[in-house]
Amino acid sequence: MARVESFVGGPWSLPWSPSACALARTAIRDVLPRWGLGQLVPIAELLVSELVSNALRHAAGPLRLTLERVSDVRCLVSDGSSRPPRPTEAGPADEHGRGLTLVDMLAARWGCEHGPVGKSVWFELHADPDTPDLEGRGAREGREATWMGETCLDGLDIAKGDRTWEAT
Repeated sequence: MARVESFVGGPWSLPWSPSACALARTAIRDVLPRWGLGQLVPIAELLVSELVSNALRHAAGPLRLTLERVSDVRCLVSDGSSRPPRPTEAGPADEHGRGLTLVDMLAARWGCEHGPVGKSVWFELHADPDTPDLEGRGAREGREATWMGETCLDGLDIAKGDRTWEAT
């Protein structure tokens, strides 16, 4: 069995504004390809957007994002509220209420952990390169992402092992 190195990205403080979703997606697009997991970017972007949106809508600050990789990828969105997330039953005409259902359907696992201040809602995605993407294709079917240079994360820095990339 191949040994998987452990990596951590963040934690990054996110602004308490709708731009937090875009910054979280940028971090996903920047970090996962560096970890050789570019095939997980579309699903991870969708799920991190849902968790950040939920925090903005139902919780209180501060808002933080952390990415972890051991054997799978774990994405944590932390906020200052101790109130756990509650999945809801959304009707056909409802504009909201489907986010945690998407997380439950697409993530390998998800949950909530309480900390000294607030909570972290997290999801995990399998890091197996044969894990299908949103279109049902695995990474070995031509879906490998390539790294095209550093992405500006508006002051957020990304840690990989003992090396840190500074946003410019």
